[in-house]
Amino acid sequence: MRLIEKLAALQTIDTKLDGYRKRYAEIQAALKTPEALTQAQKAMNEAEANLEHWRKERKSRETAVSDQVRRIKSQEQQLYGGKIKDPREQIALQKNVESLKRHLDTLEEGVLEAILELETAEATFATAGEQLSRIQAEWAQNEADLLAEKSKIIAEARKLKARRAQLTAQIPAASLQRYERLRKSKLGVAVARLHGNSCSGCGATLPTAIRQQLYGDTLVICPICNRLLSA
Repeated sequence: MRLIEKLAALQTIDTKLDGYRKRYAEIQAALKTPEALTQAQKAMNEAEANLEHWRKERKSRETAVSDQVRRIKSQEQQLYGGKIKDPREQIALQKNVESLKRHLDTLEEGVLEAILELETAEATFATAGEQLSRIQAEWAQNEADLLAEKSKIIAEARKLKARRAQLTAQIPAASLQRYERLRKSKLGVAVARLHGNSCSGCGATLPTAIRQQLYGDTLVICPICNRLLSA
């Protein structure tokens, strides 16, 4: 294998490795917890907190109603028990019972409101749970796919690096250093193939005679972009 063919083969390997590195970085970024899952979990937590609030609120309001009913019964027992003889005291007690009953109406309205709010909270919690479960399932599958692809990339990159090591051992140090310098200065492409009379690196149309030079033992460079040329 001629030197340029070895360098071209090395370029092919490095281009593939560059692609693997880029994709690996993309996978690493994609493996972070997605915003949709974070938001769904947040919505679930908020729905759960709201549900718990209205459960406690309903219980508290029902307790207030029960307490109010007991107060009314106690006042009515005094009113109708026959122990109070003073008419003025009876009137005052009657008014107090009526006031307690009016407040009971307000308390019972509060219980109804709590029941309705609780039903809404339960529905919201159920919807949030379904949404979270769906997103979690989608993410689990996506994560599994990404991890599988990541493992494949690592395995393939390992093979390419082994082939690269074998290949670079066959290339003279000076030529390898020249190749590496070009890779750094030419966006990773040190060896460009000649397609027809066009350099694949810069797209320039080159003299026909250059193609014939590619089959010699001397390295040929593109006069426009200075990349090494390969057939």
